[in-house]
Amino acid sequence: MELQKIRANRQATKRRKIKLTTLKQEIQADHESWLERENMHLERMLEKANNEKNMLRNMAYHYLSRNMVCKARIKNLKAKLKKAMRKRKEKNRLQILAEASLTQHST
Repeated sequence: MELQKIRANRQATKRRKIKLTTLKQEIQADHESWLERENMHLERMLEKANNEKNMLRNMAYHYLSRNMVCKARIKNLKAKLKKAMRKRKEKNRLQILAEASLTQHST
């Protein structure tokens, strides 16, 4: 009778060990699948961040080149304005000289 209890107890412990090892394997497999999902999630986040970085780099280049074009345009317009102001002053000087010569001739 005692031998049967001892054998039964040993068999029960073996079953428990088997159950525990399968449970550990399931936990390990679940943990590995969780790590794989987490890794995929992190890869997607990294890809998204890289795309955003590239987009920002392109935007910065776009606005930098646009800024340079606008500065060149402003420089050209300032030069034209300066030239127009010189011509206007020359016309005023010529007009003043013409009026002065007309007043001298009329006197």
